[in-house]
Amino acid sequence: MEENNRKNHPKFTEYQEFIVSHPNYAGLQFKRKENNNIVWVAPKVTSDGKLRDIWWQNQAKKLGIEIKAGFYVKIAVTIHPTKLHTCQICGKSLSIFYVYPNSNTLKKINQTFETDFQPFEKTIFEIIDTISNKLEAWKNIFNLNKNTEVTDYQLLKDWIQKEQVDTSSKSFFSSGVMSNAPDRFDGFHSDGNCCRSKSDKGRSKENLQRYGQDRRVYENWADGDWKQADRLMSMFRKFGLSADHIGPISLGFCHRPKFHPLTREENSAKNNRMSFSDMQVLIADEKNGEQVVSWHSKYIWDKLKNKVKNDNDALKLSKLMRLNLHWVLMVFAMIDEKGFRDFLMQFLNLDYSNYDYKFPDFQLDGTFTKIIKTDKKGKNQENNKERYVRVAFESLEEYKNKENRRVTEWENENIDNFLKQLFEFLEQKNNSKAKEKLHEILQLLAQEITQNWEKEMVYLKE
Repeated sequence: MEENNRKNHPKFTEYQEFIVSHPNYAGLQFKRKENNNIVWVAPKVTSDGKLRDIWWQNQAKKLGIEIKAGFYVKIAVTIHPTKLHTCQICGKSLSIFYVYPNSNTLKKINQTFETDFQPFEKTIFEIIDTISNKLEAWKNIFNLNKNTEVTDYQLLKDWIQKEQVDTSSKSFFSSGVMSNAPDRFDGFHSDGNCCRSKSDKGRSKENLQRYGQDRRVYENWADGDWKQADRLMSMFRKFGLSADHIGPISLGFCHRPKFHPLTREENSAKNNRMSFSDMQVLIADEKNGEQVVSWHSKYIWDKLKNKVKNDNDALKLSKLMRLNLHWVLMVFAMIDEKGFRDFLMQFLNLDYSNYDYKFPDFQLDGTFTKIIKTDKKGKNQENNKERYVRVAFESLEEYKNKENRRVTEWENENIDNFLKQLFEFLEQKNNSKAKEKLHEILQLLAQEITQNWEKEMVYLKE
């Protein structure tokens, strides 16, 4: 891999030797090159990477960390001995926690206090210590003006630590490095966030602004014109707003070009919970002929949408739809694991990459009346398609873990029997019969979950 051949900063080499010899990483496989340098990166799909993955999953069991989305980073943070990562490029040591003001927060700080702090120069706590005479201005930066409990700088720091750092919130802060377990030995990218926008061309400021893609679309196998929706989301960001999916992608809804404008803080607080008013918008849009929910989640939606009468019902439906999508992706992972990736490819919406969109009369309330659509064909479009496919199938990897499957799997023999029949049709290359059987499986999943609508059950305790 290219990164293994990149020239190390001397401090990064010291960091590597320290990490591989630390007892927290005992048993984690690594090799050395002829020049004695450590082979730091071992992609998960390689034989060495698979050995590393086994080690990480064993660590999860030792630490009592549930094997589900995000478990790698929890382990990486927990076992890191110093909580400071060294950048391979510049040799700078940065915290693995979310303690550095992100670009928007840093801009506010520099404008408010007429300072010139640079990205990842200081933690927020270090910056506050240097400017400790304008508490109200600090509260304004973090939208705490109405919070009467934050009356001094220690309470301000306590709030930041508890509500932002401990929750890894991206509303105001960035970490010093991004996670990348199990591919990288320590579970973090080799280049710190101080240099990543330069070293990773795909994450340059210009590139991110240009494409503005929401990878959750790929991860959750969502329907909808994702290119048009992504472009509309970029318009919200241009005006400092956060685009709120009325029906969250992570619950099985489409990524469609219709959002509510929120602040980043409001959107972060809302997370993937629906309100009763959201439900009313979704049902009304559906009656007007719009597709609001992805094909694989329509069964659970149709069974339960009319049962929602208040915000509590909407929250319950949110949790049940999240469980449903979890099971849907588990089924997809089983299909991929059996070697039938080509069958799954037909459910990806790659052709949307061939178009681009502009919204010349975009309004701050998220509305518009005119869309300019243009055809786009070239290397960028092909790269987008390749990324779509890669991320979509990477998202299924976590569902292939047998321990994870054992803990969360349904208890319905009919579903298991239908799965066997599905695999038989796939072996026979009978695509139409396989699709019919897959839809029958999704209906059974929805039926299984719907039975728990009136119950307070373990599934709601995510």
